[in-house]
Amino acid sequence: MILRPIRKGTWAFYAICEHDHCPLLAWLNTMPKDQKASANRLLAIIDNAAYDRRGPLLLAKEISHQVDDNHAIYEFIAGKLRLLWFYSPTENKVVICSVGFRKKTQKTPRKHIDAAVRIKDAYIQAVDNDDIVILED
Repeated sequence: MILRPIRKGTWAFYAICEHDHCPLLAWLNTMPKDQKASANRLLAIIDNAAYDRRGPLLLAKEISHQVDDNHAIYEFIAGKLRLLWFYSPTENKVVICSVGFRKKTQKTPRKHIDAAVRIKDAYIQAVDNDDIVILED
């Protein structure tokens, strides 16, 4: 599994990549003009959490909360944009950002949560197999 750093401070935030392409960062960087402010807000949320000793715990429920109790999947919220993430179960102060989408309904769609769960499972397996590669900029 390939990870690309989004922000590294007291906490490290990573995005999942496919070879040398990072779908999550590409999604954020190619946002339409009417969504660009929300995309920048998502990055600012990550930035704030990365450099605070409390990490994502510092954030209010309106900005970040758990969306799947069974698998400990959380979401960052900025306007209509959502970014699903999870804590690394093996590394301290590491957050893996998995799925980004534009929310169209009141409740987070199950298909996005399921995708984040699959990514988390793949991440755990990659860690167990010592198969994590971190791309440095």
